[in-house]
Amino acid sequence: MLFFLTNEEKHTKKSGPRTRMVQHNGPDRAAVPRDTLNPTDIPATQPSPPTHFRPFRRQQECSVVAQAMKYLENSGFYYGPLEVDEAHARLAHLPLGTFLIRDSTQTDVFFTLSYQAPEGPTSVRVLLGDEGFALDGSKHAFPCLFALLEFYIASPKRSLRNPYRGTSSQTLQEIARRAVVRVYGRDGLEALPVSATVRSYLQLYPFDI
Repeated sequence: MLFFLTNEEKHTKKSGPRTRMVQHNGPDRAAVPRDTLNPTDIPATQPSPPTHFRPFRRQQECSVVAQAMKYLENSGFYYGPLEVDEAHARLAHLPLGTFLIRDSTQTDVFFTLSYQAPEGPTSVRVLLGDEGFALDGSKHAFPCLFALLEFYIASPKRSLRNPYRGTSSQTLQEIARRAVVRVYGRDGLEALPVSATVRSYLQLYPFDI
């Protein structure tokens, strides 16, 4: 129970302002901050979006995959979480050797290569081991995903030929970039007499695939 003093509203000429004690049984509201939040006012923490990628085993593996993703996002033939049925449907009526890269649906594999084989659209997992990227069942491993693609494009069997970049038209800059890389090579880009902006654009995708 709390008490405080207050001035009497009415007083006489002979006496000054009088005071009286007023009882106050309510809570001490001055001690309660006005901006105090109720538990229901606090927004619930949003769960992290699901991902099929497994945790990286070491920093080098993380760097290799991050570099591959950077190149894939500028390649025009990376389709992210595309389902296998949809990938095969897109390749079904395309020339032999047409291919694309997509995310693997298997939890311990990062990427899958889908391509038009003689028997029809086929998908094969791209494994990442200590020696680099390799197709499932193959003994050939490569430090870079695009080195793997270049190997199978240049192989006598020509299992891979042309990437599938969809039905949209490519920009003139993208076509010119691949042409420059084809003529001067990936290692020759640094020596080209071009601006830093142009060189940076070339290095975003230094392949002629």
